[in-house]
Parts: sequence; C-alpha cells; structure tokens
Amino acid sequence: ILIGIAFRETALLNGLILFTMLVGLGLAMRFYLEKLRLLLVPRLAVVLIFIVICMAVIAQVFNSANMRMGLSISLFPMVILTMTIERMSIMWEEYSPTDAIKAGAGSLLVASLAYLVMTNTHIEYILFNFPELLLVLMAACLLMGKYTGMRLSEVWRFRELAGTDGAGK
Repeated sequence: ILIGIAFRETALLNGLILFTMLVGLGLAMRFYLEKLRLLLVPRLAVVLIFIVICMAVIAQVFNSANMRMGLSISLFPMVILTMTIERMSIMWEEYSPTDAIKAGAGSLLVASLAYLVMTNTHIEYILFNFPELLLVLMAACLLMGKYTGMRLSEVWRFRELAGTDGAGK
C-alpha cells in the first residue's frame, strides 16, 4: 500500500519504472553481499544505504536531464523497498528466480491496484464526505483478520475430495 501511495505522487508508469529500477539494483547489491556472509541486520543496513544512494543518484541524473520523474523518487518508502529486496532475494535462493519475479510482480500489481483505488474520484469523494465509512472498512479488516475457516481458494482446490463442483452441489 505504501508503494501505491508513492505511485500516487510519481504517476503509475513512472512509479513502476522507478520501482523496478530500484529493486533490480538492490537485488544486484544483495546478491553481491551474499558472498560476504553478513548477518541479517548489517546486510539490511547496507542494502538500505545502497538504496538511498541509488535514489540520490537517480534523482540527480534525472534532474540534470530536466526530467521531473526522477525527483519524485524520494517519495518511495526506503525501508519497504529494502524489505522487498530481502524477501525477493530469499525467494530467489530458496525457491526459484521465477517465484521471486512472480512475487515482485504480485507486489507491483497490489501497489498498482491500491494506486487506482486511491486516485478514484468517487472513492475520494465518499471517504472525504463520510469519514465514518473508514470505521466500516476497519471492521471489515478486523473480521477478515479473525476468520480462521477455509478460504475460497481451498474450497475450489479440494472440491473433488468433497464430491462437489465448488458451487456446493
């Protein structure tokens, strides 16, 4: 969601490009650091510092080329980027590069959907004029958080075991 908020300020396409560049550079640094066998916290600190340096360099390069897109890079949440890079690199090593790329694409999809919801004028109007609806949204999140039953995907996945077609027949 924080990346989606950053997309709101950078514009979606520019944000996707900048996010992909930063994650790619961060992954390259993370894989280099793997050879040094650092502990988790120092490794995260080095990746975070590297992301900050990359953001500064990208902003400077784009600014010198008179492109406003680069200046909006400072709106990206650096810690979230660092944790995304760490999570993707672990998936890359433990599962496969394909799974890591799918997870990264999934994060981008969720951030893009959050951006689309946040920039929808109807939703902005409703939530600005009726802020108490945020309490309804909060209640829905609490209900989802307390749910411990089967997910719809599990019902569909194991429909043959139940002897149904997934529609309860």
